Amino acid sequence: MPDFPRVTATVDPAVIWSYSTRTLTEFKGTPRSDLLGEDATFEAGTGARKAVLDRLLAPTSPIEGTLTADGSEQTVVEATGTLEFQLDGYIDLSNMASGDTVVVREYMKIASGGNYVKYAEETYSGAQSIPLLHIVTKPARYALKVTLQQTAGTNRDYPYQFFKRMRTA
Repeated sequence: MPDFPRVTATVDPAVIWSYSTRTLTEFKGTPRSDLLGEDATFEAGTGARKAVLDRLLAPTSPIEGTLTADGSEQTVVEATGTLEFQLDGYIDLSNMASGDTVVVREYMKIASGGNYVKYAEETYSGAQSIPLLHIVTKPARYALKVTLQQTAGTNRDYPYQFFKRMRTA
């Protein structure tokens, strides 16, 4: 391949386009194998990287709605499975005001037919300067649950949206 001039602010674009073959970057080689570390066998279903990609957690349709607090511990979202999965989503605390307190808890079942065990708890009080709460649960195999309990103030509405991300194979 001939040595082409480097593109600078002083090169006329017509000069570049006059060459029948041109390299606009220093990238050389075959993009598929250089970027992925594999060749076309990737699409054919072989290779270590494809095996890893097959185990990534894919999102499902959203689980969404609005929870109206009543003072008790209420389930926002609950999911079960047989392959690894997790919950990823949001609870909107925008409606909270001075005097309100909310407790958000996360639970997991680690045995088939077992009981939920709490592994996370956070308390939020008053109006929230950053009201959209992002929750990503731990990975689980059997069941996950996120709850909300308003323990003080006026019971409010809490919109939510979660995705169950699960392994497909």
